[in-house]
Amino acid sequence: MKSLCRIFCLLAVLLVAGCTGGSRVPDQPQSPVIILFESDAHCAVDGYARMASLKAEQAAGTPYVTVVSSGDFVQGGVTGSVTRGESIIGIMNLVGYDLVALGNHEFDYGMPRLMEMARDLKAEELCANFTSLENDRPVFKPYSIINYGECDIAFIGIITPSTATSVSPNTFTDSSGNPAYSFNLKNLLPKTQYWIDQARKQGADYVVLLSHLGAVKDGDSPTSVELVKGITGIDVVLDGHSHSFIPDSIILDSKGSPVLLSSAGYGFAHIGKLVLSTDGKFSCEHFATGTLPADSTVAAFTEKVQNEVLAAGEKVVGKIENDMPALDQEKNWLVRDRQMAIGAFCADAFRTVLGTDIAMVNGGGIRSGLEAGEITYNDLLSVFPFGNNACTVSLTGAQLLDILEVSVKYLPLSSGSFMQVSGLRYAVDTTVASPVVMGEDGLFHHIAQGAPRRISSVEVYDKSLGRYLPAVADKTYTLGGIDYNLIKLGSEGMFRYTTPLQTNLGLDVDILAAFVTLSSCTTR
Repeated sequence: MKSLCRIFCLLAVLLVAGCTGGSRVPDQPQSPVIILFESDAHCAVDGYARMASLKAEQAAGTPYVTVVSSGDFVQGGVTGSVTRGESIIGIMNLVGYDLVALGNHEFDYGMPRLMEMARDLKAEELCANFTSLENDRPVFKPYSIINYGECDIAFIGIITPSTATSVSPNTFTDSSGNPAYSFNLKNLLPKTQYWIDQARKQGADYVVLLSHLGAVKDGDSPTSVELVKGITGIDVVLDGHSHSFIPDSIILDSKGSPVLLSSAGYGFAHIGKLVLSTDGKFSCEHFATGTLPADSTVAAFTEKVQNEVLAAGEKVVGKIENDMPALDQEKNWLVRDRQMAIGAFCADAFRTVLGTDIAMVNGGGIRSGLEAGEITYNDLLSVFPFGNNACTVSLTGAQLLDILEVSVKYLPLSSGSFMQVSGLRYAVDTTVASPVVMGEDGLFHHIAQGAPRRISSVEVYDKSLGRYLPAVADKTYTLGGIDYNLIKLGSEGMFRYTTPLQTNLGLDVDILAAFVTLSSCTTR
């Protein structure tokens, strides 16, 4: 009789556990599950051969090996930009990726090109919070469940909502210019929770989030840590976007349950290995990519691709006298929170070649520095890999002051919208709260009336006099830059109230090449 009571009690416990979603006891794999991951590869193509080698090595010990990416793989380097992502897709297919989360830079070539790449990539693209406004459904699969014998793991893709403004906003409009998509900034947490719950209902024993949110605050978008604290039901977050290297960290979710958070960092510096053991526990380790052997087949294919892409760009176009870094030794972007020589070089190129009064280039668009010595076209393409067009606009001194306020609104934090400038100088006080008011569309709307300003002492260089003069509120100035910022409302739409003058004045990289050819390019 006691045995029968124990059986009924056990059944009751199991029934209760089965009705509470993720609280049920998950099934455990009979062999270890290995999930190899990277984030923010940004066309660092030499890492793929080492990923393939590590995959083969791990597969010798378990039948359960999966390869994933947390986004930003087709943009950020010459090999990707010249072929509009095609070469990167080919390499990833050869490696045998299984799942990828979309990063913001996967959208850089536009929606039609993204859909073509999604068709050609053999891995599944996951993105739960990028939805169509027409039906509120995800444009890509929100999650995928992979069976590992006795257990199932759901992988959910999440992208930073800041993509809506960091990529040219007209990427996300219909043929009439109306918004067609949403990244669900205001309801990211409930949206994510919904898909977690759906995956659990479908039988997922574990849930891994492939996140392109980042551990560093990006505008109003939540970080991966903030997301974890607002949801429940996930076991692991494999993060990307902020280029942070996080070996492993434990974050408590909204119900106090531990969640493992890890990120492999930037540019294939590391490859992560997430392990689900046969006793149902997750652990994580990382390999310095350069210490791993390279798969000969993938390495040969990658070399062939690179040779084809780079051959035409090895012509020397000029010389510079000093190094101009864009990152520090820890791979932090210097051009996103301070004026740098490489930023002045890029902005000077636009002002000089286009003949404008001033020029601005967003720090997020400068993807590499330059070393002293001879400069090739490929070197310049590594600085500007996105293929933006040069253009000019006119603006008043009053508008210039507003634009500078938007540029510095996140300081002392870094931001891709921070402007490197030429032909002007100014002072900024970061102890003053930013007076910038953003609209519901996430773009610059106006400066709060009567609020103290961060920007002061703005001066514009007068070419005829050869010196700087105070900016005049009602005076009209000309400004050079890229269409992403000046026309397409990139960098939070700070240039939206300016007047277009000339468009399609050549590729941004060609502006740099012309500048190098025209001048000695001594840093200042």
